[in-house]
Amino acid sequence: MTEKEHFFWNKLLELAKEELTQATFDYYVLDTKLIKVQDNVATILLEEVKKLFWEKNMQSFILMAGFEAYNSEIKVEYVFDEALINEANSTVANNDFGNKKEQQTPALPTLDSDLNSKYTFDNFIQGDENRWSVAASLAVADSPGATYNPLFIYGGPGLGKTHLLNAIGNKVLHDNPQARIKYITAENFINEFVVHIRLDKMDELKLKYRHLDVLLIDDIQSLAKKSTQAIQFWSGKEKVQEEFFNTFNVLHNNNKQIVLTSDRNPDQLNEMEERLVTRFKWGLTVNITPPDFETRVAILTNKIMDYDYHFPPETIEYLAGQFDSNVRDLEGALKDISLVANVRQLDTITVEVAAEAIRARKMDGPKLTLIPIEDIQTEVGKFYNVTVKEIKATKRTQNIVLARQVAMYLAREMTDNSLPKIGKEFGGRDHSTVLHAYNKIKNMIAQDDSLRIEIDTIKNKIK
Repeated sequence: MTEKEHFFWNKLLELAKEELTQATFDYYVLDTKLIKVQDNVATILLEEVKKLFWEKNMQSFILMAGFEAYNSEIKVEYVFDEALINEANSTVANNDFGNKKEQQTPALPTLDSDLNSKYTFDNFIQGDENRWSVAASLAVADSPGATYNPLFIYGGPGLGKTHLLNAIGNKVLHDNPQARIKYITAENFINEFVVHIRLDKMDELKLKYRHLDVLLIDDIQSLAKKSTQAIQFWSGKEKVQEEFFNTFNVLHNNNKQIVLTSDRNPDQLNEMEERLVTRFKWGLTVNITPPDFETRVAILTNKIMDYDYHFPPETIEYLAGQFDSNVRDLEGALKDISLVANVRQLDTITVEVAAEAIRARKMDGPKLTLIPIEDIQTEVGKFYNVTVKEIKATKRTQNIVLARQVAMYLAREMTDNSLPKIGKEFGGRDHSTVLHAYNKIKNMIAQDDSLRIEIDTIKNKIK
């Protein structure tokens, strides 16, 4: 297709997707193909049973797209035989080049996928928080370009987005070693773009990215954040987002797979062009949230296999309780522990060794491992006029519940004990109960100065 044909067809699809229901769009529109636009007539391939729907419901979209692309009314000719595509393409070639020989596609450059081979589906730990993103990624890897295109994965840092991107690419490459796959961060895409502009070699960039089978873009939000600078620097001659927009269209029209990751969902990409955001939502959008305690234990159990040390179950539980925001912190903690163990020539990593190794990673300063949890319970009880026995029991009177949750919060803040260990000291409660109490008090402190003062007073007495 020519650039104008690409623009016309993408605009038509965009208008239809915005107005039609997803089910209607998928059935009547998704599988249709534009063969050519010639003499203000668009030739469209579809199943014959869908012709009536197009005649009744798609005409307005065709008119709007036609005027935007060609500044003219575009009429439609429907064809139903796939074999006509070859005939049509031959006609287009003759019209474009006359008596000239058909232009040959330039030889494609050698491509480095930049995939990290260590990231696979086999070593990705699945939990409830990432179940759908894993399933979608597997579906895409099994049939690239056939479903969920694009696939948009979003979530906070260190939750496995990069791992899934690489896992998709590695599986596709395993199944088809000839596949042209590229993994790249959005920031590096911008850097490539700027370099090619400076060297006046934009054709090379287009040749590289518009003939891929799978494009994997990490941290796409950087495209919105950084492209403005690039646009200003190059006086608007070439725009990063526009180049990516055109590349996206070419790949998508040719049923080539696109997978994107971001730290936020598409609707929150405020500095991104609306037409790009719209395309990001054409496929499937999935979210990854922080792993729960059980998943973190599973992740650690898998990660420690790379280390020549023995990690007792209580150490693994301790670590899982200390880092609940992302996986990257867990990996960093293991490296810190490995360094300490290597220096001391240790074989077994106890809770005490792990606590010492990771203190420096904790943003809120060192934990006070020497403070017994019972001392915390005692001081909290005195302040709220409840007994330690009541704090450990199941009674849910308002003042007792508050005292219990404050004591759990302080036990996590002021000691190196794991969540399960803290729960055990509070009448054998589950780790999830401790985490709930901690998060609740933490949120309350942010909104209630009186409670913050109360807790600071208790902390001073404990110290």
